[in-house]
Amino acid sequence: MTMRLPSILRRLLAHPRGMIPTLYVPTIIVLCGLGPWLLPFGELHVDLYHRFLPPLGNGHLLGTDEIGRDVLSRVLMGGRVSLLVGLVSTAISTLIGTTVGIVAGYHAGLARFLITTVIDAVLCFPVVFLLLTLAAVLHPGIGTIIGIITLVSWMEVARVAQSQTRIVRRQDYVTAVVAMGAGDAQVLFREILPNILPAIIVSATLNIARAILLESYVSYLGYGIQPPDASWGNLLNNAQEYLESDPWLAIIPGAVIVLTVVMFNLLGDALRDAIDPSRRSS
Repeated sequence: MTMRLPSILRRLLAHPRGMIPTLYVPTIIVLCGLGPWLLPFGELHVDLYHRFLPPLGNGHLLGTDEIGRDVLSRVLMGGRVSLLVGLVSTAISTLIGTTVGIVAGYHAGLARFLITTVIDAVLCFPVVFLLLTLAAVLHPGIGTIIGIITLVSWMEVARVAQSQTRIVRRQDYVTAVVAMGAGDAQVLFREILPNILPAIIVSATLNIARAILLESYVSYLGYGIQPPDASWGNLLNNAQEYLESDPWLAIIPGAVIVLTVVMFNLLGDALRDAIDPSRRSS
């Protein structure tokens, strides 16, 4: 099933369940991308005379933290980092997983056995513990976190690509192309890939939410993005000691994480229904 983008977009926007995440996701990306440049207070600007300001205090929309830094600016900058990690790691893991999956789904025999065995072996490890172990051993930073999340995320995409490829390769038009003498690369990337791409995109959308959560776990525990650089995870870590006196410092980044992850998950579900209306839940 090939994608028709205008009709998919119309289906997404036709119902609040699809419209809300479809509008929220690009909005939060734009806000985090451009917002820190437009605000009067930089994310590293320190004002010791205005510490722990509540939201709407003295021109700070979301207040200030323990050393007077603007919370809104830091949340947006943290979102820039968290979304960058989520989007880039998902793009790389999707590329790897799709390539591995379509090869495993198209070729029978030893190739499929070896690839499937590797996927099953990696999936046996608890993802969070594997992620934390690697993060503790390697030097923390954006590149490291992207690499680690990619390493633990490509298998799900590979599974989707493999199952979809095994379905599509039995279709008559694929059999006809093979009978006409088309090579494996042509069959895989010109005939099969365009028809499994909708399922891959849905899987990738869900993986973005998972990657944002994984980055938040690692940074919250101190193995990810390091202060003074902000990410949603280390903002939560920094705010935990002020939960009783200044709870908004934890509530705001926590709410943004929850809302963004939920919206990406809803977008993935809505995309699935928009691409294949016959699977739409009542």
